[in-house]
Amino acid sequence: MRHFLLLTAAITAVPQAAVAAQAPQLTARDSAFHALNRLAYGARPGEVDSVARFGVMRWIDRQLNPDRIDDEALEQREHAFTILKYDREDLAQRFREVQRERQRMQQERAATGDSLRLRPDSLPRPMREFRRLGGELQQLAIVRAALSERQLREVMVDFWTNHFNVFAGKGADRFLIPSYIEETIRPRAMGRFEDLLIATAESPAMLFYLDNVQSVAPGSSPPRASFFGRRRFGRNEMPEERRRRPTGINENYARELLELHTLGVDGGYTQQDIIEVARIFTGWSIERPEQGAGFIFRDWAHDA
Repeated sequence: MRHFLLLTAAITAVPQAAVAAQAPQLTARDSAFHALNRLAYGARPGEVDSVARFGVMRWIDRQLNPDRIDDEALEQREHAFTILKYDREDLAQRFREVQRERQRMQQERAATGDSLRLRPDSLPRPMREFRRLGGELQQLAIVRAALSERQLREVMVDFWTNHFNVFAGKGADRFLIPSYIEETIRPRAMGRFEDLLIATAESPAMLFYLDNVQSVAPGSSPPRASFFGRRRFGRNEMPEERRRRPTGINENYARELLELHTLGVDGGYTQQDIIEVARIFTGWSIERPEQGAGFIFRDWAHDA
């Protein structure tokens, strides 16, 4: 990435002779303003002059080595965000509490015929708390973008979070996304694309969002417990559970991997390629939420 950015800067800094004769000469301040708009979240008060004095190319080289940049002000500000104090298992527990409260409320409404929606301030405590944590995640992204001295890294975190998109409103992803951003995206935002691609493929948030947890080799079944470990298959299996049991491959992740994450919509692959890629990823799944919902490979579900 460093070589790419330096080469791009060098190319754009040397216009054609005919254009150079007519265009006004850019000042160091102009270059600093341009770099801050393109490689950061814009110029903060006094920052254009600061970068111009420091040197634009030196500033870019410094941004490419974020671990060498002192970011103590942001680190102190991050202490106020309780979302960073919870791991995936803690958030899964809180999500289960929310689900239980929601089921209880639905049962009460069904019994009383009440169809009115509750105001946010009148929701049960677990639901209010979980909403607050979700809001913290959004606020944290804004604070980092505004305060961090490691501006290029924050830009790249945002870029890769969008490129490897996961929908926060889908079921378990409500509690899986914080670890997805903190443990999968952020540590690799300035690294190799290959490493980030593999990490997102193994991410519980991605596996759940694109339904790879439901992708199994046709005809396969777990040796003892059901897919979610609640009941044994066979005579003791409930009819509803049998209907929900995965029965074959799911193409969602394979299609997104080829169409959006890597090759592009016109990348030259076929529908059969999508099927083959989906077969490769059968068995890539996640643990039960009460176990932390971490990545797990289920060999019984893999299409060999």
